Amino acid sequence: MSFVNLVSVFLAAALINPFFLHLSHAAAAPAPAVKSPTYDKLAALIKAAQAEGMLNLVWGENTFRGLPGVRELVSGMNRQFGTSVIANWTPGPSQPQMAARIAQEFAAGVPATSDVYIGGSETYIATLATPLMVLDQVDWSAFFSHIDPAAASLKGAALEISGRFPGIVYNTKLISPNDAPKSLKDLLNPKLKGKVSTQPYISYFDILSGPKQWGPEPTADYVRKLSGQISGLMGCGEYERVVSGEFPIHGLACGEGGVLPFTEKGAPLKYVIPSDAAMVTHRYCAVPKNARSKAAAKLFCAFLMTKSGQEFQWNVDRQDSEKIPGTRYYKTLQNLRAARVKPLDVSVDYVMGFPVLEYAKELENIIKVVEK
Repeated sequence: MSFVNLVSVFLAAALINPFFLHLSHAAAAPAPAVKSPTYDKLAALIKAAQAEGMLNLVWGENTFRGLPGVRELVSGMNRQFGTSVIANWTPGPSQPQMAARIAQEFAAGVPATSDVYIGGSETYIATLATPLMVLDQVDWSAFFSHIDPAAASLKGAALEISGRFPGIVYNTKLISPNDAPKSLKDLLNPKLKGKVSTQPYISYFDILSGPKQWGPEPTADYVRKLSGQISGLMGCGEYERVVSGEFPIHGLACGEGGVLPFTEKGAPLKYVIPSDAAMVTHRYCAVPKNARSKAAAKLFCAFLMTKSGQEFQWNVDRQDSEKIPGTRYYKTLQNLRAARVKPLDVSVDYVMGFPVLEYAKELENIIKVVEK
């Protein structure tokens, strides 16, 4: 089948099924009699991506499983959109370092090292929006009917591709049901003194300092009190220390995705989204303004929002988008709302509305004093 025919198959199927369920080249839907503006824009984008032919991708080996994951994603993107784009992936630095590199390249007027930036934090993305807007601002819904406009921050510069609900994880063999925490305030229970750990970088507490949550002073006061409860510090991904009992409780944890690989193997862990600090933060896909292959980069980001892209992210990181009906985290969000818990929808726009880095530094200093 020719490239032009593949594009027609894709566009017809996309208009019939906006969530881009798996295309079948053998069962092509007829093209619509009247082509919509979305149809034409997407056709032009696919044609441009095919002409570019190459995606240069740079990120850490732990992101999307490195090279094997990149191959799977780009192959899926090509099947989805009828393209034959080749991916050139290079292991890169940490996400903050990569953001700094892209910003420096943009300021110097040279092409971006990576055509796509994957950022696992609102604050990482924010560094690419100030003082200069380094990212291409895309009207995603004008090209892709399956993308909820609410999933885009900074006028389309940052696309939410998955979410996570920070929470509390505890060892069910060491913490009784009566003492099990259901909220952050429960961690201040005198019975739990010496059994709690938190992160040295105090992630997500800075979000609580924001205007729609606790505010800076109540959050700082809470962290001071929490400091008297903790027995140590541990980072995300170290949940074997909760399993072993070194730290029977950890909060705030970086989402259930890091805990599920343990519970799926029978580990005695339970994950709780705190009722007094419920929030959903996000991983983002963005296209630098100075990317070499902007069109292909946009298709790549859009593919991550399809059913196949969401399943890939769940299989790799146990994360998907709470904004897409049918995903695991969409169900999580609905269950929370049914329990009258309203998680804060954290976006890049939100964290740029208050001095989040300043608050984070203050909270880290409180923990450092305790650590000494």
